[in-house]
Amino acid sequence: METLTIGQRVCRAILEEASSIKAGNVHPGASFSNMHYRDFQLASEAIGKAIDASIQTRSLGTIVLASVQAMVHTVSVNTSLGTILLMAPMTLCPAVWNPQSFPESVSRVIQESTPEDCQKIYEAIRIANPGGLGIVESKDVAQAAPVSILQAMQQAASWDDVALQYANGYQQVTQWTLRLIELSSQHAKRSDAIRQLQIEILASRPDSLIVRKSGTAVGKQVQDLAADVLQSGPYASPAFEAAWRNFDEYLREDGHRKNPGTIADLIAATVFLASFAWEPAHG
Repeated sequence: METLTIGQRVCRAILEEASSIKAGNVHPGASFSNMHYRDFQLASEAIGKAIDASIQTRSLGTIVLASVQAMVHTVSVNTSLGTILLMAPMTLCPAVWNPQSFPESVSRVIQESTPEDCQKIYEAIRIANPGGLGIVESKDVAQAAPVSILQAMQQAASWDDVALQYANGYQQVTQWTLRLIELSSQHAKRSDAIRQLQIEILASRPDSLIVRKSGTAVGKQVQDLAADVLQSGPYASPAFEAAWRNFDEYLREDGHRKNPGTIADLIAATVFLASFAWEPAHG
């Protein structure tokens, strides 16, 4: 069996998430005006290589900054900032997926990060998205970084689900990884498991990126419509597919303001963790 580096696992997870036909997201059959599937292909490879080149530092901030710099240098667009922020602590955990030990392990990585790590993470956010991310307001990211990235994420956890994972020990990522592994055993193709998981997650909670861009009411409407897709019929049935297409079209109206981008980042993180169940590490 092929032995994958951590960076290669990250690359494959980003690419597998982006390759799956998910509602409202970029995928091989759907683009945004400023972002295409090819951007994810190129960025995922650059990010993976940057992680393999920086992971020996054992520095959370160095890994985040190197990954973002590689992404922006390669595609000049922010495809994966949230994914990088989620995956960087995960790459420093023991490389075997264990749902009992993972939350404590990833929390320890975050708690042991330094003020220098936080400074580098803030620098990475500035590089990737000068207008600000949900984790920090635009006026804050331009100022000096706080001492602790954990404290910063705890402050943002109520409105950003990437930050929430830092604050709660990756509770949702852990739960959804278990669900993805279960779904992957039920589908012939993993892309169908990922596609179904996206709808289940969207039906369970508003996407925090949609809420920040379009407001709470729109976020709740997206959640309700996703629930309607789930209730329309069994996965891949004609009724399900018709409801899914209508939902996808709704999300793509008004540019891409209703792009469920945070949940896409969270799914990429679940694919990375699940890869250790699908292809255990060796050596």
